Amino acid sequence: MQNSTVFVLDRNENSREIIKSFIENLDFVSEVKLYGDYNKGYEDIKLAENPLVILDISEDFAGLDEIAGKLKLVTSKIIITSVNYSTNTIIKALRLGAKEFLPKPVLREDLVRVLSMLASISPENEVSQSKIITVYSNKGGIGKTTIAVNLAAELAKVTKDKVALVDLNLQLGDISTFLNLNPPFDVNYVIRRLIDKEENILIKGFEKYKDLSLYVLSDPSYIEQSESITTQQITTLFSALKKVFPYIVVDMSSNIDPISLKILDSSDWIMFTTIVNIPAIRNAQRCLNLFRSRKYPSNKVKIVINRYMENDEIKIEDIENTLGESVYWKIPNNYFTIMEAINKGVSISEVNAESNIGNSFRDFAAKVSDDIIEQSVVQYRV
Repeated sequence: MQNSTVFVLDRNENSREIIKSFIENLDFVSEVKLYGDYNKGYEDIKLAENPLVILDISEDFAGLDEIAGKLKLVTSKIIITSVNYSTNTIIKALRLGAKEFLPKPVLREDLVRVLSMLASISPENEVSQSKIITVYSNKGGIGKTTIAVNLAAELAKVTKDKVALVDLNLQLGDISTFLNLNPPFDVNYVIRRLIDKEENILIKGFEKYKDLSLYVLSDPSYIEQSESITTQQITTLFSALKKVFPYIVVDMSSNIDPISLKILDSSDWIMFTTIVNIPAIRNAQRCLNLFRSRKYPSNKVKIVINRYMENDEIKIEDIENTLGESVYWKIPNNYFTIMEAINKGVSISEVNAESNIGNSFRDFAAKVSDDIIEQSVVQYRV
């Protein structure tokens, strides 16, 4: 078990000292550092090797969520404490990145048990709290970009975290058009000029969308620039983005080529999108066989049905039986609302948040967020 520094972020001085007395003599604890100033604590934590963090959220002060969001990108070894242990508080703790929640007053045996488990996880086996969610279909015209744009926008609203929306349809990307953006930089520029910079510099390569915590990285300005981007640069890009954004939503082409395979291999989740007709389902079947041949985990690929209508002749059960996979989400058919959003260069919720498709995207984002949290907790406990 590797020795670790434990960082205690708690605005109550007495509470900090009690926690220190519980753990300072543990064999695997090299040092205990106490902070009433959470920003100062974060600055020290991000420089530490293999830190363990105890974060108290008893007081809901301005900036708490932002600091917690930064912390979970530095380490997954976070214990959250609070005097309030309602269901809502525990859910909030999980959203903020907690691997374990402990109610106050904290019991020594509980704290030691949880710290011991976290300390036993080697840094290379930590589960990243940042997730790459790629929207993909091996058939064009399915609605990938619409799904990527609106899922990302709703994730930013639901989670209040920074969400990156990355256009890796390198030759024919449309995300900037869908959101009526004219970004000064693109993915080619970020890869070549900003990829190794600090967070405050890297994020300047993105265009922030209105008042949301949604940051858009557009496709290359010129088609010939896309041809010079390598698979290694895709890996480097994702590695850099995971240090900044808790959620990274990727739109990509329908091609099956080395760049596409690298994007898919690197993704934590693939929102594999299809529609309800025989040719699309046949294409989906072929693509899922490819995923299986690449040994993707069973929970990596999520089937999304776009333009779904209840009265379709082909039923969801028929699709599931044919594909051998459960359908994760169904997005209702609402052509006029979608086209109005695209033509205005806004998200669907800005056109009609209470439409069937507006509600669907909001619920879709909430499910994605909740399932990612649940999956992270399960992976840790397993």
